[in-house]
Amino acid sequence: MSIVAGIDEAGYGPWLGPLVVAAAAFRLEDGAREAALHRLVALKDGGGGLPIDDSKKVWTGPRCMPVLETTVLGHVILGRGLLPLRVSTLLDGAVDFSAEEVEELPWYAGRLLSLRLPRRADVGQLLARAERQAELLADRGLSVAGVFLAPVPEPRFNQATRHHGTKAWPLFLAAARLVETLMQRFPKDELVIHVDRQGGRIHYGELLQGFFPLAPLRVLRERPIESIYSFDFPDRPPVLVHVHVEADASKAPVALASLAAKCVRELFMESLNGWFAERIPGVRPTAGYHADAHRFLRDVAAVPEHVAPRGRLVRIR
Repeated sequence: MSIVAGIDEAGYGPWLGPLVVAAAAFRLEDGAREAALHRLVALKDGGGGLPIDDSKKVWTGPRCMPVLETTVLGHVILGRGLLPLRVSTLLDGAVDFSAEEVEELPWYAGRLLSLRLPRRADVGQLLARAERQAELLADRGLSVAGVFLAPVPEPRFNQATRHHGTKAWPLFLAAARLVETLMQRFPKDELVIHVDRQGGRIHYGELLQGFFPLAPLRVLRERPIESIYSFDFPDRPPVLVHVHVEADASKAPVALASLAAKCVRELFMESLNGWFAERIPGVRPTAGYHADAHRFLRDVAAVPEHVAPRGRLVRIR
């Protein structure tokens, strides 16, 4: 058996809301080909199952939430064996995340974790499509091994960015922790991890070695379009890490990870927007990106600083 996983993020650029990094993993039976997994990307209507595609193609606004939720929660069902009925259950076991971390932020406290799921998707259709997806995967010798989440709320994002001088660090750290989680979850399986490249970095060897200083690392390839590394542990099968340009458009686990990260971030933003709307009736919701974040902060300026501390609300980069 082998595990093919993907890692991607949502919310790296905005000023408001969390960064969310996610991983999706599929199990390949003996004889199954990885190419069969990746052909699920952009399969017309998901073949009647759960559509997998780059989140930027799936998400064009809040009206897309039913499709996003159906795919993400459907794969969570296939990985866990149950449908999480609240955000708290969805985030149970999330990497480096605790309920206390969001409960101390007023725009999430008492709201975010208690949100019922699904928010917009039809449960009957979700369950039917998840059942069909399991059949599509089984026909290819595949199954869902898990969906793993690593939300980085605003204060932790700011702390890591301030300490290291770059907002790339909280992203690198969350991705590395997901790599570690995958290694721990699948200790006896050959593991291939595809990662969507952020920015123009080509050389990741030193960075990976810094996260895993005791792991023997080999650089297999470093080219403008992809970088490939191998961790060769003496007591487990090898772990390959592939960093690709636009992996979310061609690698099914990365595309699913991008959808999972986007779905979770939207749940955070629903809580944030709802909290401010209760205090400033009629305020237009924000996605948190730069120009609109400035507009939103002007619109909610009447909310006192001691009620909504700007230093914990606004990301520093």
